[in-house]
Amino acid sequence: MPRSSARTGFQLAAPVAAVVLLSSCASQAPRRSALLPLTATSSIVSQSQITATRGVTAYDAIHRLRPTALNLGGIQTRDPTVYLDGMRLGGVSELFWISAASLAQIRFLSPVEAEAFFGPVQRGGGAIVLTSRISH
Repeated sequence: MPRSSARTGFQLAAPVAAVVLLSSCASQAPRRSALLPLTATSSIVSQSQITATRGVTAYDAIHRLRPTALNLGGIQTRDPTVYLDGMRLGGVSELFWISAASLAQIRFLSPVEAEAFFGPVQRGGGAIVLTSRISH
């Protein structure tokens, strides 16, 4: 005599729905720029290039090497986000507080690259990623 199951379609689907719901709510690990490789379109300035500018602050060095990265047009929504050793500092004004002599590398990321490296950011002007000599 064949056995019949008392389970309905809902009873069979409920465990599957619970797994799908829980997996979609799982938090994702934060993105870390150190884990991602360099892209061909990112622009990198070396320590020797930074030293050659004889700039006192990171702002001075960037202003002499790549002034367009600073968004001198003044549209605040297009300001780049500044990162130092993977930590988000804020806007371009933070560059005045960083010594150019302490930098090993400056990397300029487009808005698309910045979002890929750091996730969605509030500003639409890309990112200026600074690496200090200490962390390098």
